[in-house]
Amino acid sequence: MLRKCTLALALAVFTVFISSTGFAQTKIAYINMQQLITGMPEAKKAFDTLQVYQQELAKDGQELVTEFQAKVSKFQEAEPTLKPDIRETKLKELEMMKANIEQYNARMEQRMAEREQQLTAPIIAKAKKAVSDLAAEKGFACVLDNSKDIVITATCEDLLPAAKQKLGIK
Repeated sequence: MLRKCTLALALAVFTVFISSTGFAQTKIAYINMQQLITGMPEAKKAFDTLQVYQQELAKDGQELVTEFQAKVSKFQEAEPTLKPDIRETKLKELEMMKANIEQYNARMEQRMAEREQQLTAPIIAKAKKAVSDLAAEKGFACVLDNSKDIVITATCEDLLPAAKQKLGIK
């Protein structure tokens, strides 16, 4: 009988312990990661690098556009005197040039996206590590990113000032 009571008492204590830890308050914080990242000096340098790269790509694309516009003007001047077969051939040539420009633009956008990813990935990783370390230091179980339109309650702590300080951002 004593053994059953001891077992029942131990089971009751264990149940109370488990339920009380389930109701322990979890600390949650929030941060605007977009604002943090854009404030980092590395991000500003990456943005400047991207702008230069985009200008270089646009310059090459502009050469294609200029050549296309010159051929269109030349075609429009000569069109009334062209025979139907030659006119059709010239139109197909212009259509191919236009398609080449569109393909170039698509490749340019893809290259820009790849370059942006290449430049920003280490910056984002550094910011995430700083926030993660800060959350661990301050005992937060979860950090929400409020730049993603997440609703934040009044009981959350904003980690942006501390993260900026940790990264040396003014």
